[in-house]
Amino acid sequence: MKDTICQNDCMSIVVPVYNRPELVVRCLESIKAQTYRPLHIIVVDNASSDDTADRVSVWMDSNAASDFTVELISESRSGAAYARERGLGKVRTEKVMFFDSDDTMRPECVDTVMDAWMSAPEVEIVAWRVAIHSEDGVRITHAIEGSLLERHLVHAVLRTQGYAVKTEFIRRAGGWKGEFPVWNDLETGVRLLLNQPEVKALPDLYVDVFHQEESITGVRFSDKAGKWEKSLDGIERNIKGSGRKDTSRLLGIISYRRAILAAYYAREGNPELAHPLYRRALSETVKIKRPLIRFAYHWTRLGMRGAFSIIGRFL
Repeated sequence: MKDTICQNDCMSIVVPVYNRPELVVRCLESIKAQTYRPLHIIVVDNASSDDTADRVSVWMDSNAASDFTVELISESRSGAAYARERGLGKVRTEKVMFFDSDDTMRPECVDTVMDAWMSAPEVEIVAWRVAIHSEDGVRITHAIEGSLLERHLVHAVLRTQGYAVKTEFIRRAGGWKGEFPVWNDLETGVRLLLNQPEVKALPDLYVDVFHQEESITGVRFSDKAGKWEKSLDGIERNIKGSGRKDTSRLLGIISYRRAILAAYYAREGNPELAHPLYRRALSETVKIKRPLIRFAYHWTRLGMRGAFSIIGRFL
């Protein structure tokens, strides 16, 4: 690794990829189009079974430069979190971003992030909203404001493509946990925020996220039943061990998320998954607040959205 990529003014970007030769090239082209230099890209091939690694290698040979270095490594353990952690281990710069191979950056993204750090060097995390593209159209993620831990628990405001972080800070927080194959950005974000970082929110959009049917989350919650619950259980353990004064409220939000997940299971025609989880959400909620959990469950089961905006302040 050349000295130029070890300077404090360099940004590392970790991109895990699995069987997406066309999409990862589109992603890398968007990173190359960044107006900021120097950049160091770490592509982590997550045991692809097609020609993804070869396509990345060809792209590297054609596009690498002294101020734009690209490294291809591999991670045999399946899952984006394992791949991101493997990439994090290769980072030698002060700041790092994590990005997904099917998404794209707008050209001013890294430039704006580094400008933010120049004006506020004490900040540990620079975050921004993203545009999510799906068959239903485009939606913009929630604002990064207020109680960030609460907002992240509900809306995942620290989604993988939505922030950059000081490398040593995310390492101290524990990095990425491969035992959580889904909602791992939710779990990682909770640990980051429990460490009470200084966060600077940017006002504009810098990333476009494209939902893929074969993405890690898939299209049906029931297809990965048990894995979502495992992530929520891990988040719950971290919150309980944090000693925060607002622990009770945060655990109430976890119960809310369990109820919402149960409602999705029910909507997908799997009452055997829905009912035990719904009962757990109720049992772990103080009696006076159980009507709120019931409302969230039935509201969501009917196909409605935004239950938290109605009941959140009372949890």
